[in-house]
Amino acid sequence: MNRCGHWQLVMMLTLLIAVPARADKRGQEIIEKLDRLQTAAADQYFVFDMTTYQEGKSPTTMTLEVYIKGTRLRRVKFLAPGDLKGTRMLVRALDQMYIYLPAYRRVRRIASHVRDQGFMGSAYSYDEMAIVTYADVFDCDLAAESDSHYQLKCRRRPGQSFHYEVMEMDIRKDNHHPDQLRFFNAKGQKLKTDYRNDYHCRDDGRTCTPYTMKLVDHSRGDLYTVMKLKDWKVNTGIKDSFFTVRALQRDR
Repeated sequence: MNRCGHWQLVMMLTLLIAVPARADKRGQEIIEKLDRLQTAAADQYFVFDMTTYQEGKSPTTMTLEVYIKGTRLRRVKFLAPGDLKGTRMLVRALDQMYIYLPAYRRVRRIASHVRDQGFMGSAYSYDEMAIVTYADVFDCDLAAESDSHYQLKCRRRPGQSFHYEVMEMDIRKDNHHPDQLRFFNAKGQKLKTDYRNDYHCRDDGRTCTPYTMKLVDHSRGDLYTVMKLKDWKVNTGIKDSFFTVRALQRDR
């Protein structure tokens, strides 16, 4: 090979290495369909009991209500226990989260460096409490398929600030919703496993939600949090103005 041909080969290999692999079309279609189904209702309202279990400690339970509207807006309010009652959280985007603490009577923006920390001592981080849709955060490949499930392997998109580099998701074919998610860091270490069970669907068959969710934090001695659904409403007519910093301050 002459010198010119050698450099052409080097340049081609450099380009192949430098350009990241894109998600395959089938995997991206599957995750986009999931996002459409999860946001099919105009809005949703939930009440959960959230119990955290850690070896050597007594379980702790919190009760919270959650409003979701569209693909971004989310608002959380703690109903119990007493020392957390009235604490409120607002999500307008993954990088726009706010919290109201009754003791201080003011709203504070949640800093990016604490978003991966445990939310109120639970296995959930602020990022996991905030995310509504996945296709805008991850590029997904269809890694495997069985009669009952699609298995996606997803890599975080460039420029996205979500804490986990890699996500694997097992999506049921009967309702096109996940029953297990696994989160990894850039080194391939599994950090968390998210189990979702006991799905119920509305009459349209499109709007579904799990009545039990369990998140295991493998980086904290397998501490885990179980969320049990107590109430669920759809299309309540909640207005966009409810999801503002001003409304969070006033609890309106």
